[in-house]
Amino acid sequence: MAKPAPYILHLTARPRGWGAKRFREAASKKGIKIRTADPARAMLEIGRGTGSVRINGRKFTPPSVVLPRFGPGNYENGLAMLAHLEASGIPVCNSSPSIALARDTYRTLHELQKAGLVVPLTARILSIKDLRIAIKSIPGPPWILKTFTGAMGIGTMLVHKKDQVEAIAATLWALKQPILMQEFINSDSAGSFDTRVLVVGGKVLGAIRRSAAIGEFRSNVHRGGTPEPASLTKKETRLALKAAKVIGLDIAGVDWLETSDGPVFLEVNATPGFQGFESATGIDVAGAIIDFALSLAR
Repeated sequence: MAKPAPYILHLTARPRGWGAKRFREAASKKGIKIRTADPARAMLEIGRGTGSVRINGRKFTPPSVVLPRFGPGNYENGLAMLAHLEASGIPVCNSSPSIALARDTYRTLHELQKAGLVVPLTARILSIKDLRIAIKSIPGPPWILKTFTGAMGIGTMLVHKKDQVEAIAATLWALKQPILMQEFINSDSAGSFDTRVLVVGGKVLGAIRRSAAIGEFRSNVHRGGTPEPASLTKKETRLALKAAKVIGLDIAGVDWLETSDGPVFLEVNATPGFQGFESATGIDVAGAIIDFALSLAR
């Protein structure tokens, strides 16, 4: 009986999106098949020593390797499906525990600081009493307010007044959303832009500097930020690799603010967007990720 053809399984809720298209192009050039699956449409089955996955009611042949790229709104389904596939012995490009860690901003910052990397002064706040203490202890105004999870700048706010901080916090708590309060870092070399470093398979692919749009403090490309190529020192390269390793990610977007004292780390993203990165640098990010996935394929 012939063996099933090897293929990469791309977990995504946007099979027709730009990223999925780029992965299909890159895989096609390398003669490998790639399939997409939305974790929200998956039925997971276990019991009696076996396990399977059905998409739209149909079982599918286990893939050679899994490329997880699920975003906000699909984390629980995505992590469940990824963990299910991992338990079957299928290689994955980022593990479910590492993605869960990267999703939690506070835990990420905690692990980065434990590893000796510099992070902003940040408070995890669950009550109005603690919020008022944080207002006094964290330099400001302005302050950054964040939800525990977020992506593409969603869930991140710049607040200039104490009463605004309390009003926003009360609204988020009513929606069962805990908050993080963070110092706003602003200097001659930070505040209006940040640095994004892409790490794939223990190597730095490159870096971009993202400048915020006029009237916007978030530099995310999805928020109108402008990317341009950036060069890294040997020390910065080592720090970026260290940050990805600390969070346990094989594929990561490492974000920091540049200050006179060196990088201040903001986030390590498990599903970094790369459209702006490719356009700014000319680097074939999709191809590099497909190559890495194939290196893991069983």
